[in-house]
Amino acid sequence: MKNSLKKVLRGKIERKDKSKKIKISIFALLNVFFGMTSTASQNINLPKEFTQNVAVSGYENAIFDYDFNNDGTDEKVVVSYNEENNFLDVVVSIYTNQNGKNMLSYQITFDKKINILNLDEMPKLLNKVKEYYGEYSKNMASNETRHILIYDDNRNSEILFDKLKFDKHSPKDLDNFLFIKSSSEMLDAPNGKSITNLKYSEKPKLLFEMVSNENPQKLYYTEITKKASTNVNHIKEKKSKIKPKTFKGFVVDRGSNVIKRGFFWDKMVAKMDSVNKFIEEAINAGEDINIITEYSPLSHDVASKKDKFGNKNNQSIVAYTNPNKKGEIINVPDQTLFRILGEEKGMLKIETPFYGGPYYISKNQNNYKKVENINGAVNKFVAIDPSSQAEMLFERDPKTNKYKVVTYSFVTTGKDGSGSYETPHGAFLIAFTRGYMPFTRKAGPGDTPLSGRPDLTIGGVAKFAVRFSGGGYLHGIPVNTHFKGETALTDTAAKIGTYKESHKCVRHFDDQVGFIVDWVNAGSKIKDGDNTIPEEPVVAIVL
Repeated sequence: MKNSLKKVLRGKIERKDKSKKIKISIFALLNVFFGMTSTASQNINLPKEFTQNVAVSGYENAIFDYDFNNDGTDEKVVVSYNEENNFLDVVVSIYTNQNGKNMLSYQITFDKKINILNLDEMPKLLNKVKEYYGEYSKNMASNETRHILIYDDNRNSEILFDKLKFDKHSPKDLDNFLFIKSSSEMLDAPNGKSITNLKYSEKPKLLFEMVSNENPQKLYYTEITKKASTNVNHIKEKKSKIKPKTFKGFVVDRGSNVIKRGFFWDKMVAKMDSVNKFIEEAINAGEDINIITEYSPLSHDVASKKDKFGNKNNQSIVAYTNPNKKGEIINVPDQTLFRILGEEKGMLKIETPFYGGPYYISKNQNNYKKVENINGAVNKFVAIDPSSQAEMLFERDPKTNKYKVVTYSFVTTGKDGSGSYETPHGAFLIAFTRGYMPFTRKAGPGDTPLSGRPDLTIGGVAKFAVRFSGGGYLHGIPVNTHFKGETALTDTAAKIGTYKESHKCVRHFDDQVGFIVDWVNAGSKIKDGDNTIPEEPVVAIVL
């Protein structure tokens, strides 16, 4: 069936008439997956009660009959769609028979538009309408209309997942998920019975969400496989002798008990592509790629406000929207990539791949330098999403321009607070790596003070360090200098993938960041004391 579908769609896609191509492709899909004949209507408007002339401005539609629940009575189905740049916006509306009338019971949308050139994507999403019907139709009230949003994965044809180099801490098949903030029951149906209790930090996979005109409180239909009572620390989970069990059910959003999160691969690909487009445009224009060099001790920092990108002024320079140093300003962190467009009124006119531009910075050659090893598109990226406490590493294939996922995991990013800072947002050139990351604390009686800082002493250390911006590092689990044991079993490790908590850095399990250090270095022989400087450029992107 799949091969014949591809032949049909491929033949239609090659047609010159784009409008006909889309209609025929849609109808071919509906025939294959619903097995019914479709009829087109010029305008569709979805009233509560079905009529043959339903219409919504801007959409075309297909109307047909299909028995979703196999009870011998067909439902009326309206598939509404419009197209832009080969992407379809699709709404599936299902009318059920109630007292002899066909009433709108379900309206189903998808979390992303459907690429009509991807022959696997369209049938996969449409098939989920049938697959989940038995769940979103449970405990349905008379005259109730439910609105369902079905989640797909966040991947696309430009991302390759079949060659992970390190997957010890990579959650499987978890593109969209719920982060459990507080204990929540998983129900067998809307207004149903509890089938399991989800506890803090558990992350069930998100399949669809639903709201109803009878009850506006949002429901999430999720799936989770777990071994013990909690997966706060997945290292402990793996060591549990309890057999894993899979649960599927509904979680009620009470407003403060859950957060939607995900591994947003498609967003990362868009950001990486924008960085490489920026680099290639600069090189083609004969412009250098530069970085900000504004590393200064955080202990000398003063309080500052966040700019519109979420960055404070620590270890950053100020950039203005005009050369008169008036109007809106942004803070451009250390190691930020940028190019110089020219000079105005003694100020450098710059542009960045993340913050855009143009912006104006003071002409001070101590604040920036040319990047010597970026001579074309970058092939290695570390991508960090603080909102989901997630990190992904990618390698770009220069021949195909596709991105291969190398490893991915949950992490802990920086939090604003007393003596701590949010992890900066932007596109940064990784500066160096080393095998350790020391931490300071206030010096007490008997402590050995730091040189030049009698108030501070070394309080602890983490394994490995990858500096990407100012005092922002990728590093392992911080422990005190006398710690003995397995860092993966500490309370600090258990907080990975939960909330922002570090002082600016990005925390990892030790073996995860150890792999990252080797991958960034790639055998580089360039040394600066204990630091290894990568020969090949590696860019860190923080959303």
